[in-house]
Amino acid sequence: MVPPLDVFAIENGKPMWLGCAETLAKALELVGNRGPGSYFVFSQETGHKNFYEVASDGTVAREVFPEDLRRQNSPRTDGLRA
Repeated sequence: MVPPLDVFAIENGKPMWLGCAETLAKALELVGNRGPGSYFVFSQETGHKNFYEVASDGTVAREVFPEDLRRQNSPRTDGLRA
């Protein structure tokens, strides 16, 4: 089975594939170990991208974009929230 998450660094404004992960925790471990920078995790199951920033102290923070807020406030047919 193919791992469901692809992990990318954003370097010079372009995505660079770092690897794949079975879980979000493993994906965040991968970016945290790589060091400061911008990253995103792409779900092959949902097609959604989550963007993250890693600070120089190793802290990983999820970036929230306006479209994320719209999605959270809109109803979904499966009864779940984004």
